[in-house]
Amino acid sequence: MTRLFIDKTIAPETEMYEIEGEQARYLSDVLRMRAGEKIVLCDADSYDFICVIESVSKGHVMVSVKDRHPNTNEPKFVATVYQGLAKGERMDLSIQKSVELGVTRYVPTSCSRSIVKMKAGEKGGKLDRWQAIALEAARQCGRGIVPVLESPMDLKKALEQAQKENDLVLFPWEEEKDGKLGVILDQLDFEKKPKIAVFIGPEGGFSEEEAKMAEDLGAKPVTLGKRILRTETAAPAVLAMLVYRSELN
Repeated sequence: MTRLFIDKTIAPETEMYEIEGEQARYLSDVLRMRAGEKIVLCDADSYDFICVIESVSKGHVMVSVKDRHPNTNEPKFVATVYQGLAKGERMDLSIQKSVELGVTRYVPTSCSRSIVKMKAGEKGGKLDRWQAIALEAARQCGRGIVPVLESPMDLKKALEQAQKENDLVLFPWEEEKDGKLGVILDQLDFEKKPKIAVFIGPEGGFSEEEAKMAEDLGAKPVTLGKRILRTETAAPAVLAMLVYRSELN
């Protein structure tokens, strides 16, 4: 069922709701939906409203609300991925799969081995495209929120921010041998919905100096196993482990 995210709260007693602007044009012009078809509206409070299209006109779609229930698809953790800037489709794939696996925030991060260069605080351009990828992934997998793509940060500032805002800061590094991710995750109380930051290196990985800086700033270096993962694989791999530990075991 087609899913739209509404950036305001829809009152519980709502019986009819009008969709306007870009959302309406998406339904009418892109999807070519017509009266009688069902859609889901997810509001700012992460409630899903099951609706039937009553009428479609230029820039306006009227729907009737048939059911309402809280969205229960959000994970038992709040995850921020600080992804080392990578080339082209690698970022696209990492964002898409990270959203599917429960990321809440995604922060492009400038590292010493990043080939792609973006200015700290840069907006528009690539960020708009990446946000669109996150939106489409959130629609496809039934999320209760649209994860936010933040403006780029340099690694030191990102580490400082992560340490202040999270209960756990993970720093996967291919040279780490002792830090076992499973042991660390076993110590988390997922009933308290912990805030977790995950740092992922660019194509060339993190340098030794960056790994030392991360540890000095409170991050926990961890190994993801014996195989070296590509940059676009690493964040989804960590998130998948978090999903398993918090939901499926």
